Amino acid sequence: MGDNIKNENQREHPLIRGAFWLTASVCLFGLGWLVRGWQPPHGMGPPPGAMLGPQPGGPAPVAVEVAREEALNPPAAFIGQVEPVRDVDLRAQVEGYIQEVHFREGALVRAGDLLFTIDPEQYAARVALRQAERAQAEAALDRAERYLKRLEASDARSISQVDLDTARSDVEQGRAAVQQAKANLALAEIDLKHTRIVAPIDGRVGRTVANVGDFVSPALGTLVRIVQIDPIRVVFSVTDREYLQVRENIEDAAVQDALRVRLKLPTGTILDLVGTRDFEDNEMSAETATLPVRVRFNNAQGLLVPNGYVTVLIDKAQPARWPTVSQAALVQGPEGTRVYVVAPDGTAQVRAVQIGAEADGRVELRSGVQAGERVVVQGVQKVVPGQPVHVLSDGDGKTGGTRGSAPAAEAVTP
Repeated sequence: MGDNIKNENQREHPLIRGAFWLTASVCLFGLGWLVRGWQPPHGMGPPPGAMLGPQPGGPAPVAVEVAREEALNPPAAFIGQVEPVRDVDLRAQVEGYIQEVHFREGALVRAGDLLFTIDPEQYAARVALRQAERAQAEAALDRAERYLKRLEASDARSISQVDLDTARSDVEQGRAAVQQAKANLALAEIDLKHTRIVAPIDGRVGRTVANVGDFVSPALGTLVRIVQIDPIRVVFSVTDREYLQVRENIEDAAVQDALRVRLKLPTGTILDLVGTRDFEDNEMSAETATLPVRVRFNNAQGLLVPNGYVTVLIDKAQPARWPTVSQAALVQGPEGTRVYVVAPDGTAQVRAVQIGAEADGRVELRSGVQAGERVVVQGVQKVVPGQPVHVLSDGDGKTGGTRGSAPAAEAVTP
């Protein structure tokens, strides 16, 4: 049986070898076709721009940018909420029927404007009653005082001490009755005054719950709410670290002049307004380690609506000016941040720099580079310190060669 299996395997070997060579031929044919597709057509030269690179041993092609002095002032952004400086919920102080409503809902009102009139008839009658009571008390006092004077002017032997004491007591009681009548009259006049509900502040009124003919009372609650619109306040929170950084570097009295606070609306519009520092809360939030800060703004146009959200932008009011270049010029290495500067003789110099603020793809160079110097912004990986470079562009779209290198026109000639 073993001989049969061996003979069967020997008969299968030619078929296996044939399949193997057929598969190998197909793979080699496909590989050759793929390599043929990679090669350029007959008669075509190298791809455009192939000659832009430096010839072996030639200057490295670079693009440079002239460092210019400017103030980069990127703002810090915070989410802020608009809130009124003052707001009032108006309530009825007396009960009665609304006789007249003197405003339009949503309108701007001034302090002292009449808003509601409650029917004053019964309150005017109470004032008249209290006035009569005061007159009656004053008359009783006058009578008691005159009687006391007669007793005091009489012969002491003709009057008793009891009568004299009673007369003096009547005078004191009369004076007290007059004071009570005056107080009752003042209360009645206050109630009458409260039938006229006036605006205590400037602001915008909202929806009212009381209309003509409605019965109102102190128990009814708020009749209408007034919120101050101009000026208005924006509150936002800063972290403990951000707050302490400002306090450590800027004196408290100088914060208003040192920092500029502006607002960006949800539409993306940055308002032409600078806020005035109002106040900060007196304690940090234990949950978030943040401190609410409030800044006041003029709002004559009414674009800031209470409870709306805005973006608060804070930057320096008078930022310093430094040489700036594109961030592409920076080279990071073990020694720190460096840039390459093209010297007047056309060679590249490496400079260690200290960077400052960054904004819109540009960065401040606090040291190492002066304004007006040419800094390499493209091709830095090919620059060799001390060796000449070939300037292809100065960053303003101008081309040309540098001292010690070929003209730009020659660089693109095959």
